[in-house]
Amino acid sequence: MSGTWDAGAVAWLREMRDRWRAVGVLGLLEDAVAAVWERNVARHDPRVAGDTALTLGLTSSENLRSRLLAAAPEWAERDVRIAAPWNSLVLSHREVALHLMKAPPAHDPQPDWAVLRWPGEVRGAAAAANGAGYVPLGGQLTFDGVPAPRRPHEQPAGLRHAVLVWTGDPVTATTSGWLAVPWEGAGGADPPERFWLAVTPVWRHGPDDVPAPPRVPAVSIPFSVLGDDAGR
Repeated sequence: MSGTWDAGAVAWLREMRDRWRAVGVLGLLEDAVAAVWERNVARHDPRVAGDTALTLGLTSSENLRSRLLAAAPEWAERDVRIAAPWNSLVLSHREVALHLMKAPPAHDPQPDWAVLRWPGEVRGAAAAANGAGYVPLGGQLTFDGVPAPRRPHEQPAGLRHAVLVWTGDPVTATTSGWLAVPWEGAGGADPPERFWLAVTPVWRHGPDDVPAPPRVPAVSIPFSVLGDDAGR
């Protein structure tokens, strides 16, 4: 897709981005993604361990899910709910659900939105829910930045789901993140590019911009196990 988005969805997404950034959610996700990716890139070993781009992505997604679920209690105080129904991580705030998706390696450093898909039942439900509550202007997409909401002064209140799509470079440990609006009309998304109604960037940086996680030794043995001779 060459930068064509629905103007009403773009406005909604940017407002959602600003609101979630103000409450601290986007900062939480940026730091968590960067830290998890940097650690996993550091221990990635294709030659000896047989690691692949697939295992790197799957491990990072699982680590990210565990890390964010562990932080759920403290974020509940800020009216942010972090959960993983059907093992799919989702953050909810003010009636909006934000899902996470690691883009396949072929989409680094920037996703090709014309072909990128978010498969699975959770995706289908989120895209269909947006499709049931919001219809693009005239049934067509418009260029990003054109002030043409679907009706004058009407906000696309029917949109309730967004996706944080992130990428990671396995060499430089650079990560990038975008917010996107999944959408599927009745009978499926047609034409195909309507799978995403709007996209806006959130971050792009390298490992020097995020504190490196502490290095953990391969083997850690407490002195108590070694006995008194260990201290001599």
